[in-house]
Amino acid sequence: MANQINLPKDKELAKQVLENHNELERERVQQGHLGKIWGSSSSIPNNIAALAIIVLILTGILYTYCTMNLAPEKISLPIKDFWAIITPLITLSIGYLFGDNTKKNVP
Repeated sequence: MANQINLPKDKELAKQVLENHNELERERVQQGHLGKIWGSSSSIPNNIAALAIIVLILTGILYTYCTMNLAPEKISLPIKDFWAIITPLITLSIGYLFGDNTKKNVP
């Protein structure tokens, strides 16, 4: 069985193991399915900001790669203009991540 716990013979230690197991199970239930992806409620904003950075950078690289060999008149949005749109979003997300971390470190 997957839910079977091997308890030590010491009663106090067994009690601590059971309490710890119950706490971990309670946290797992509270997180739900999306919590497995995004993490706990305290880390969700950071995870979403990091995901946004990754998606924006990958989108920029993919757009640059796909439009590099096209003639300029065939491109509706030049590469430079595309990066001018997504760069502020990337820096905003990075600023949020660093600003959030320094805010937590302030006593």
